[in-house]
Amino acid sequence: MEKTKTAIVTGASGGIGKAIVQAFLDRGYNIVANSLTVLHDELTPAPNLALIKGDIGDQATAEKIAATAISTFGSIDHVVNNAGIFKSKPFTEYSDSGFRSFVSTNLTGFLLITQLAVKQMISQGTGGSVTTITAALAHDPTAGVPASVPMITKG
Repeated sequence: MEKTKTAIVTGASGGIGKAIVQAFLDRGYNIVANSLTVLHDELTPAPNLALIKGDIGDQATAEKIAATAISTFGSIDHVVNNAGIFKSKPFTEYSDSGFRSFVSTNLTGFLLITQLAVKQMISQGTGGSVTTITAALAHDPTAGVPASVPMITKG
């Protein structure tokens, strides 16, 4: 019998992330779901669903997610980088702290969890995959949506 695979999903509390979690659950995967907001209101813990609240741009959160996948389910087979910040406003109105928030979630979070996941996938010797969700505006910008800062970090 084939071992049940484990997926990590960031940005899992709503929208696309929540739908991705449900799609993996429907296919029999174990899931470690992460979000900055309270996940228990959106997703119900189950034997095959671990919920980790925390900022994906924080090293400790990424480590907790990876450790939970390994200790609870025994592997990391897929990671979906869905977490992201998107706020549209004119370029000249973004603050330094706002820019740092974009970088932390959209770039650092991607780097931290993906590095941990890929290291584990390599050590397992069974392969794995990484999916990163971006914003449609990165590929197909809309003139009326001032979003250059979110796009350089999420696109």
